[in-house]
Amino acid sequence: MHISPTELERRVIEPDQFVADPQAFVDVRLPQSKGKESYSFIGPGVSQNSDQVINLEEAHGFNVGAARLPAGAINNPHLHFTAEVFICTKGSFRFDVGLGDRAVGIPVGAGDVLSVPTWVFRGFENTGNDDGWVFTALGRDVTGGIIWAPEVLVEAAETGLYLDKDASLIDTARGDEVDGVELMPLMQQSDVDGLSQPSADELEQRLVRAADRIWSTGSLLSGSLQGHRVDTAPLIGHGFSQAVNEVAPIAGHHSFTATWLRAEPGNQTGLHSVGEAQVAYLVDGQWEIECNDEGGVAATPAQGSVVSLPPNVWRNLKATGAETATMVLVTAGDSRPSISWTDDIVEAANAQNRALDANGCVGPAHLIFNRGGAR
Repeated sequence: MHISPTELERRVIEPDQFVADPQAFVDVRLPQSKGKESYSFIGPGVSQNSDQVINLEEAHGFNVGAARLPAGAINNPHLHFTAEVFICTKGSFRFDVGLGDRAVGIPVGAGDVLSVPTWVFRGFENTGNDDGWVFTALGRDVTGGIIWAPEVLVEAAETGLYLDKDASLIDTARGDEVDGVELMPLMQQSDVDGLSQPSADELEQRLVRAADRIWSTGSLLSGSLQGHRVDTAPLIGHGFSQAVNEVAPIAGHHSFTATWLRAEPGNQTGLHSVGEAQVAYLVDGQWEIECNDEGGVAATPAQGSVVSLPPNVWRNLKATGAETATMVLVTAGDSRPSISWTDDIVEAANAQNRALDANGCVGPAHLIFNRGGAR
């Protein structure tokens, strides 16, 4: 599959193309949430504003967005039906998981990644002195929306914002009528009390701090080739890696996997294709994205960009510039991604005694050949 220059450009979402929605949710007028902004990069996420700008509406198997909070601002407690993963790229936050006395507070800083369980209330506060950013990956194309803690809807109504039974915003300040409208019911206290509450230890197992990343060198078939050292650090599931028996720090069903990539300037993955949709968060440094095995096209997105890579398109991820480049690569599906390499890379790797076994993992080429089992 080939991709045109126009199509690649469409799939690169640079920071100056981010469109903030300060009206995405019913809580935006609460004093503690003043200045909160939401972004929908790929898919609508859980936005409750029908006017929300979505940069790329194409289904990927998951949704990608972000939230920006000024210092001291709060995103109020709510729960999700599908996975919600937070990638903090700037600032300091405290995530409160659960409600009231049962809530567990977790500090999260730049470079940390947190996966919050489904059917658990969560809220977070910017505890730093400047604006803070968290990028989010949400499970599945259709997330089912969210449930707000009952007190949030009560307080929001005092500001003139309501939700109808279909979770669409009603704004009396702009003239919307609330009389005669069937409103979203409040979650009953008995239902709130019936929710499970993860412990602090359980939540720590769903958090990967920047200092705790476990980097692997040579986890890709191309890794032994000159100029092809791209290290990986697993986050969620068996993501973009071909390491033997690798265990990700965050387990469980998400409908996507996630992996950190790191490369020094001049290093690259080499040309490969992946059978699943991928999205790259370009966190640090400078990356060049090259596509197609013939008639190649390339983009050099700005740091902080979000890049969508469609299935089965040949691509090469190359670190350029003068600094170490990092990204988080999110891949659709819970299973191991289907990674294919060009014949040139396979042959060069074989010449260095590296090959892929039947499980798609890198091993000594002299030990990998047909030992039976084929019919």
